[in-house]
Amino acid sequence: MTDTMEEGTVPGFPRQREVPPTFPRLVSVVIPARNTAAVIAGQLEGLSRQEYRGAWEVIVADNASTDDTAATAAAWAARLPGLRVMPAAARLGINYARNVGAAAAGGDFIVFCDADDVATPGWLRAMVGAARSAHVVGGHPDHVALNTARVRCWRPSVRQDGLPSVFGFLPYAVGASLGVRTEVFQRLGGFSEEYAGGGDDVEFCWRAQLASYTLGHAPDAVMCYRLRDRLWPLAKQGYGYGRSDAHLYRDFRPHGLPRLRAGAGFRSWGRLIRRLPELASRDRAGAWVYGAAWRCGRLMGSLRYRCSARDGIRCSAPGDGRPNTDVPHEGQRDRPRPQRCGDDWCPARCPQSPEL
Repeated sequence: MTDTMEEGTVPGFPRQREVPPTFPRLVSVVIPARNTAAVIAGQLEGLSRQEYRGAWEVIVADNASTDDTAATAAAWAARLPGLRVMPAAARLGINYARNVGAAAAGGDFIVFCDADDVATPGWLRAMVGAARSAHVVGGHPDHVALNTARVRCWRPSVRQDGLPSVFGFLPYAVGASLGVRTEVFQRLGGFSEEYAGGGDDVEFCWRAQLASYTLGHAPDAVMCYRLRDRLWPLAKQGYGYGRSDAHLYRDFRPHGLPRLRAGAGFRSWGRLIRRLPELASRDRAGAWVYGAAWRCGRLMGSLRYRCSARDGIRCSAPGDGRPNTDVPHEGQRDRPRPQRCGDDWCPARCPQSPEL
């Protein structure tokens, strides 16, 4: 590994540590779950069809569910290796549940996924394969299998050839398909429980890379990802993402995160108002709601974390409105950088179609 600087990394970025070539002794799949009785069986069925032939276990961290999540998960014990349902009820939050599940894990490689998604048969095998050459691994979220075309238009598209990034800074692995060596997870202190509503996977992966651990991509580790298909849950998600972006900016600006454009935020509100008629369209309403909620979340986050209210997010999206996922990282150095979409306000998670 050389010390060559890559675009999108940090000045003074330390030499990345060598990854031991050892194959994982035991893989622990951790599923944080809260009130997911209606959907978790789909994920457990997907896991029961895995092609991975090594030793592995499944841990469901039940985050104070008030439905039958725990009983529904426990019913799969005969079909899944080492399935355990662990109580994680001391406090609410996906990151608390993840950390509880990881603490109970016996494996030397931990893979996190969500209860409402569905793993494809080759998912775990591909995640383990990528772990041979990286400390932290991100799979590929598939937005097609579980979602209608209309719902997919409300959220960003997904690229096959790389990991996503935000702020033109460092790449990250989506928390719904994220693997990490147990030793690394413990040294980093797990997921930050200060992040709620979004940004937790970004924060974890950035912290790992700043500590000189490697981040790898497993494009064949396909996880069928379930998008929000109703406007209120979609708005809550957009608000959480916007708020977490301000949190990330506060925490990582001292570590080289690029300064944001002043004044772009004001222009974005004007564009939003001009597009109010889109609320009358069933196909376009979701994208408008998501964008509006993101802006509100970012405004409130800026106040909460004392970021400048004048800052806008610099978008490096291609001309089709998709978020930029081409910030170079390991294996992507020579890929040409795409053109910006031209919309200065655009969040890195901006909806792809219709473009707000």
